[in-house]
Amino acid sequence: MEKLISDPEVSEVEEILEEYLRREYTVQLVGLCSVNYQGRAKSKLDRGERLVINKQDSALLVHGPDNYQPKNWQPEVDSYDVSIEGEELVLEARRNSPDELVEIRFEKIDMVSVTQLVDRSDLKVKGDEVDIHEAIEEDPEIVEEGLKLVEREKETDAGFIDVFGRDSDDNFVVIEVKRNPDYNTVIQLQRYVDEIEEEFSGKIRGIIVSPKMTDNILDYLEERNLEFVEIEMVDVIASYEEIDQSQSGLSDFGPDY
Repeated sequence: MEKLISDPEVSEVEEILEEYLRREYTVQLVGLCSVNYQGRAKSKLDRGERLVINKQDSALLVHGPDNYQPKNWQPEVDSYDVSIEGEELVLEARRNSPDELVEIRFEKIDMVSVTQLVDRSDLKVKGDEVDIHEAIEEDPEIVEEGLKLVEREKETDAGFIDVFGRDSDDNFVVIEVKRNPDYNTVIQLQRYVDEIEEEFSGKIRGIIVSPKMTDNILDYLEERNLEFVEIEMVDVIASYEEIDQSQSGLSDFGPDY
């Protein structure tokens, strides 16, 4: 670990961020802050104690004390601006395409850490999102009858669309595949649909394809006239149930494990 400082001075944090944010380091900040987002929409998080993580691939995550999902995030940051206004430290993270800005204002910083993580192992999971992508590519009608594939991983300014196709009525269909959809999934799908609406005329449908969906996320989806298609993993991987049952749990290991 390069640095680990508790109760740092604001000026000290400013120097650290200026030095490490633009390099391939993982930087973590814990403190009392508020968060403003401006882009295709606007959002605001009032003051609260949060963990802010800038990862080595330039992704920015803002976590609260509960829930594994970030309260706000930036999948890729193109530029940072760090400043001190009064007694507050202000961190601005901007993404150019699309134009998005996350502004974090720290009233108090309890901890800052800087480290360079090394992870050369790939997580091997049976029945992950790639398997669903490939199943749809092989047989688009597992989503709905008459669906035809136009393009996999279609590039847009908002990112890469998992599956892009046309339905039986020749409408364009934007499909986002997720094992565990959340509010961020719905927002990302809406961004893709907006991009396609700018490029093509006619009706554009947006669909989340997933093995499951909570009622809250489904309501959030339907409020935006977006759709959900539930897909059974046994339709994706014939041996999925066998794979799932063959995985060991803690009870399968002896007391000396």
